[in-house]
Amino acid sequence: MAFTTSKSDSKEEVKQTLNSKNPKNVYQIGGLQVEFPYQPYGTQLAFMSRVISTLDRAQRDGHCHALLESPTGTGKSLSLLCSVLAWQKSYKSRFPNGNLAHSKTQPSDTAASTNVEPLEPAIPTIYYASRTHAQITQVIREYRKTGYRVPMTVLGSRKRYCTNSHVQGKENVDEKCRLLLKDKKNIKCAEFKGVGHILAYPSLQQNGHNGVHDIEDLVKIGKTVTGCPYFASWKMLEVAQLVFCPYSYIIDPVIRGGVNLQGAIIIFDEAHNMEDIAREAGSINLEEDILFKLKNELEQMSENEPEIYESLYIVVEGLISWIGRKKDSLVKRDFEHYFSNWTGDRALKELKEFNITRENFPNLKACFNQAITKSEAAKMDPDKPYLSGISVSTLEELFATLTYFFSRNGSHVLDYEMGLQRSAKRGTRDNGWTHTFSLWCMNPSVVFKDLADLSLSIILTSGTLSPMNSFSSELGMQFGTCLEAPHVIDPNMQVWAGAISSGPGNFPLNASYKTADAYAFQDALGKSLEEICCIVPGGSLVFFPSYKLMEKLCTRWHETGQWSRLCLNRDLFIEPRGGAKDDFETVLKEYYDSISGKNRSNGRNIRVKKAGSVITEAQDD
Repeated sequence: MAFTTSKSDSKEEVKQTLNSKNPKNVYQIGGLQVEFPYQPYGTQLAFMSRVISTLDRAQRDGHCHALLESPTGTGKSLSLLCSVLAWQKSYKSRFPNGNLAHSKTQPSDTAASTNVEPLEPAIPTIYYASRTHAQITQVIREYRKTGYRVPMTVLGSRKRYCTNSHVQGKENVDEKCRLLLKDKKNIKCAEFKGVGHILAYPSLQQNGHNGVHDIEDLVKIGKTVTGCPYFASWKMLEVAQLVFCPYSYIIDPVIRGGVNLQGAIIIFDEAHNMEDIAREAGSINLEEDILFKLKNELEQMSENEPEIYESLYIVVEGLISWIGRKKDSLVKRDFEHYFSNWTGDRALKELKEFNITRENFPNLKACFNQAITKSEAAKMDPDKPYLSGISVSTLEELFATLTYFFSRNGSHVLDYEMGLQRSAKRGTRDNGWTHTFSLWCMNPSVVFKDLADLSLSIILTSGTLSPMNSFSSELGMQFGTCLEAPHVIDPNMQVWAGAISSGPGNFPLNASYKTADAYAFQDALGKSLEEICCIVPGGSLVFFPSYKLMEKLCTRWHETGQWSRLCLNRDLFIEPRGGAKDDFETVLKEYYDSISGKNRSNGRNIRVKKAGSVITEAQDD
């Protein structure tokens, strides 16, 4: 297995490095002394060299980003950690008085003061993001093997971190937590009061919060000392030089609220689905029940402070009225599903109907910002009304998406599709139907450009990033460094590629836009999948071009009984939509349990997974 490397990565240099006696496991790579726990392979040396050269260029030019491909099993995570931490260590030695990139900003107007020395550059914080907490735990396990120790933290949700017995495991943990903390004069959460006990815990005190830990470690400490691991992790962020977190803490503008990425080094591991994740982060889907709740709360708040809340109330009320006018004219797409969409100027015209225009959006956003600030302040006073957590998050998601929509002088309007859909849902106010307003981002660069502009360097790495030209084009940015790895299999001996043009009964399998909604096509595809799964002994992997088509087909197969027939021979698992949802890890665990023989109904299992796709995998006993 070999990487495609630059001319500077000569075979002689690699050979000399590998053959040199090195009892301290320190290697000269890219002009830096890099500690590595083992004797590195040539591929690892090449990988680390590219990481270091990328960061050197980023420091010189202001920004430099990298696409680094490395197949599974090549020690990618360890190589990433050692090289980027070696570069950060070198940076700190060159600028010993530098502050953390995410620390409180320093006064920048030094021209008015003649005796003030210029500030040294900030120390870039390293953000290591992966899709799931299970993957993050694995990366932290690799970090333990290194000789580097810097202040660190692991960001996660209240749901994962909470140790309060009255809140832990309950629904809507965030809201219950906020209620406990509402009255600052009489906080009812002993764990919150004990945050300092966690920070002072001996195992975290190796040179000051340098003790390596993951979420489970912090939860155990929290239970031991009666402290809150969630707020402790955010307190650690204030001094952290290495931050582990799910993608959403970097990409999602709402969740990213407390994270400062200015001048940071961002590593996205397993980043092959980054286009889908970025599109998802720039989109929103609002069900009308949520809108009714938000409208009622805004109406109440408007009575006391109309100058802040009334314009937001008018928008939400207008959106609800617009749905009411449009819902009976939606186009039927398939069984119990109606949908209409608008793009470009037509979308702008529809938005104007509920008082959202390019001209008034800055004023609306100013009111939104004041509303959020007021809501946070009101939580400190138990006698004042405030927006509920779900209403705050709804407003935050709506305005985050609209900000992208109107950003860069409206140049991204054409990158969005506005939709309204009507679908069957039990327990709803409209006789079993629910209506969902959507604003979908169709271009991942809308979201990703902001990250590129904020950060010092973004490093995307995975085993499958090729073809890199199309990948970088989708994200709308230039990557100064690219490292492409050849496939580790022999395509002539191990892969057969072919096309199945028709299914049972010779029905053509044409998934074009015109035919994908036809029941005959959906049924033929379902029968074809059933036959394939019965024939292939080790598993079947099925990708669809979009979430919408995947969900449409799964819905149809449930209705026709096709899904039940598939379940006769295989266990089925569907990957939840979204970049870093807790539900994904639940499905993943169920899948692994099925593979290992736990909870197996009939000795066969299938997994349904993937952004914009279905994956089915089977395992013999």
